[in-house]
Amino acid sequence: MEIFVEKGIKIGVAVSGGVDSMVMLNLLKDAGAQIVAINIEHGIRGAVSKRDSKFVRNYCKRHEIECLAYNINSPAYAVEKNISVELAARTLRYEIFDKLLADGVVDCIALAHHMNDQVETVLMRIFRGTGIKGARGIVDREGYIHPMLHFTKTEIREYATMHRIPYKEDATNFDSEYTRNYIRHEVIPHVKIRFPGFEHAVVKFAKACEEVEDYMMGEIDMPIVQEDGATLPLSILDYHPALAKKTIAETLRSLGCEKDIESSHLASLLSLKDSPNNARINLPYGYDAYRSYDELRIVKRVESSYYECEFNPSRQYEYQEFSYSFEPTDSIKKGLTFDLDKIPEGALVRTRKAGDKFKRYGGGTKSLGDYLTDKKIPLYLRDKLLVIAKDSVIYAVLGVEIADEVKIDENTKNKYLIKIGESK
Repeated sequence: MEIFVEKGIKIGVAVSGGVDSMVMLNLLKDAGAQIVAINIEHGIRGAVSKRDSKFVRNYCKRHEIECLAYNINSPAYAVEKNISVELAARTLRYEIFDKLLADGVVDCIALAHHMNDQVETVLMRIFRGTGIKGARGIVDREGYIHPMLHFTKTEIREYATMHRIPYKEDATNFDSEYTRNYIRHEVIPHVKIRFPGFEHAVVKFAKACEEVEDYMMGEIDMPIVQEDGATLPLSILDYHPALAKKTIAETLRSLGCEKDIESSHLASLLSLKDSPNNARINLPYGYDAYRSYDELRIVKRVESSYYECEFNPSRQYEYQEFSYSFEPTDSIKKGLTFDLDKIPEGALVRTRKAGDKFKRYGGGTKSLGDYLTDKKIPLYLRDKLLVIAKDSVIYAVLGVEIADEVKIDENTKNKYLIKIGESK
């Protein structure tokens, strides 16, 4: 057994003390890699866990291997976040790994997953309803490598015995209450009776899925991602369903919406192709998807709240992520300059509401909603707009247009400009 590694990089080796990570540590050391061991005591197995961590530290000290040791409380974090202990341990573990990478302590993290882990991972994800991306199983990604994936558990144990590499057995590996262990000890042995070489078939399947995933990623158009969401051309819904779903899935992934997205969400998003303008679909993580004319917009859900303040040209107003102010001007900017003296006493700066009427500059009067539709202003933006109004008469849609009633003419004495910025 040999591991080939890139020269000139510092590898953080995740070492639990188990046979897999101890063999990987030795293989990397023998390959001449620049290594530092990383041991994390998860707080799950009490004194036994602390014993294993001490074993790793002592082993590294004897063999002159730098070792970084950490202690975390996975059970407490699981209770705090209402998640499984498995997920809690993984989350906290990767927080440590990611920080070591971000701080430049190591260039990558080596994880000791092997072929049997790959098989278990693929099966577990299939049982949970994964797609092609998940069916790839364990794959290298930026900052993380898996140099043991080509070795079986049997090969690793035999190597440890042959080279007298000490290790500790983790008793939780035999607890079938954990999903992975259930698959390992209850499912796989029964499958192997009928299909003795099925592990290699699963690995081939995972590799095929990886190739399909790589191809799909090369074919899709990546979205325009902004702070509040992402924009896709509506035409992507005309793609083959596989490509359309993949494009949408990657868009959601770029926004941090991934784990709770189901096939039903993707099917609903595809249905927007034949839906009326401004049709909306609720998604997890506080996002909504809209059909907005020739675009598909996925945006953070805005909790509608009524805003109202007395109009005062000397005041600055802030709502959502925008700020609004007014200042005297000698020039005219279309849609932004108005006659201050034509704003009636008692006018308000507020959000829109039912019954609002707007007389567009040089045009007729219609409902504010119809006007915004004519202007092709997406539904998700309408709840972020502020207007100057008295009763149901709108005198300005701030940042969009002024009403005919407040336009500049030859008698105007007080020209004012609407200024818009980002809220602090």
